[in-house]
Amino acid sequence: MPAIAPHCSYRASFRPALLMLALLAINPATGAQNLNFTLPGTDGQPLRLADFLGRWVIVNFWATWCAPCLLEMPELQAFHEKHQERTAVIGVNFEDIAPSEIGAFVGRLAVTFPIVLSGGKPLPGFELKGLPTTFLISPTGELVDTHLGTVNAAMLAERLAELKSAGGSSR
Repeated sequence: MPAIAPHCSYRASFRPALLMLALLAINPATGAQNLNFTLPGTDGQPLRLADFLGRWVIVNFWATWCAPCLLEMPELQAFHEKHQERTAVIGVNFEDIAPSEIGAFVGRLAVTFPIVLSGGKPLPGFELKGLPTTFLISPTGELVDTHLGTVNAAMLAERLAELKSAGGSSR
């Protein structure tokens, strides 16, 4: 498995996150490429990112050993519950663990948004420098924002509102 450094300090990841958001605000065309993947879910059924075209998509990379990842899971779940009509949340587990083990783990966390398995392998177009990392994908399939470190439901809602008012749209 590639070495991915966990972000364990809120204070240490806060300043770079602000800088990243400032840079993204200046240059919103961060990911002009269209992204796609097909990965198995915890039930073995494939999930394709392309199936979500027309909606905003939050793609969150996480691992069971990553404490900050686990702290943000309830926030991602809350966001999913409130915004699932127009925005999808997809969790990408970044470990080489049996699907049944991940399924049981997310069941204990009461997560209902889709979880897919990368087998600990990077996905083209999704640059990981640490976990957790969250990517925002536009309704047209373009990467428009990346956040290294924890997120919360309010932060996601605010950032999506900014992106939508800057010219994006959702179903």
